[in-house]
Amino acid sequence: MLIFLARFCQLSVVFLLAGCQLIQVEQAVFVPSHALVYNKKSEHVFNPHGKELFMLKSKAGYFQKQGYTRFCQNTDKLSCNNKLPYLRFTGMRGYFDQREPVKTDNQTYEYYPVVLENGDKYFFLSLRNAGGKYGKASPIKSLSLDNTYQEQPAIVGSAVKIIGEYKSFGNRFYQLSNDTVIETQQLEFIRDISAQYPHKPKMSHLLLNTAIEYNPLYKSYLIQPKLSASHSQIKLVIGLDEDNPWLRLNVSHKGKDQLDINAYSIVADDLLWRSPVLKFEIQQLNGQFHEFFNITANARELDNVSAMSKASRAMIRLHGTKKSTYSLLKATEKKQLINIITLYQWLKKADQS
Repeated sequence: MLIFLARFCQLSVVFLLAGCQLIQVEQAVFVPSHALVYNKKSEHVFNPHGKELFMLKSKAGYFQKQGYTRFCQNTDKLSCNNKLPYLRFTGMRGYFDQREPVKTDNQTYEYYPVVLENGDKYFFLSLRNAGGKYGKASPIKSLSLDNTYQEQPAIVGSAVKIIGEYKSFGNRFYQLSNDTVIETQQLEFIRDISAQYPHKPKMSHLLLNTAIEYNPLYKSYLIQPKLSASHSQIKLVIGLDEDNPWLRLNVSHKGKDQLDINAYSIVADDLLWRSPVLKFEIQQLNGQFHEFFNITANARELDNVSAMSKASRAMIRLHGTKKSTYSLLKATEKKQLINIITLYQWLKKADQS
């Protein structure tokens, strides 16, 4: 009896450590451009035929239980239930069966047929806001990038270098030495902006962590943090034109339910502050409600955001007539806040000089 209990406990520990490793995964149905080959033992013989190779990345312990996502059985929607078990797939190689996606909107997503080393077939989902095929948030890394790529500074005087490049969404993405990726157009915006101001290397380093839009009609830029995964967020947005820079505060929430938000409050360690009643705008897109509020960032807003960026515990709470919700700021979100404040101060000083 004791032996049975011991073995049962051992098995229980194994299953607990494996987490979701036994989840059923559905494969895609498509005919590869080259027929898959199997040996006498019916085992797949990996032959990429000179195609673009990749490998599934390793993950830190906490994220291993989430498995690998974006390997879908179809191209019907921008998400799928498939989660490839980490222990079984980590380090596995695969290849893109064709260079161009089988489905894309050319702006936000693209689907590629891929074949893994074990013969499994999936449609890999590439997201533009995550850096395309090989962005930092992607579950795969390239094995096909040219190792002879000649490194070059991303910006003149900057320590960050371009170490490789790849194509996605019909555009070229650059891999940087700071473990991030950037599109060609974004890099050009950063070079154009930083060239006009002092602190060029420092400014470009902060700009590399932003998303930039350019309006040719008004010859103006919008500079904001890269997209956050949080449902509720608070961020600063810089506007930059020929006259002078300006700063706005954006508070927003995205979710499947409409909350009818009419106020927000912040917590930054000992600092507690709540806004008066506000008018939040509401948009509905892809089955989600986007509720947001924008205001010119004056002294009060800057003090609040600055306090949140430095706090050990910072939180944004959104108050709705139906329901309230909150979000704790991650370290990366706090860093984004202080980076935008620093950028704005540099731009403003340069404009006044």
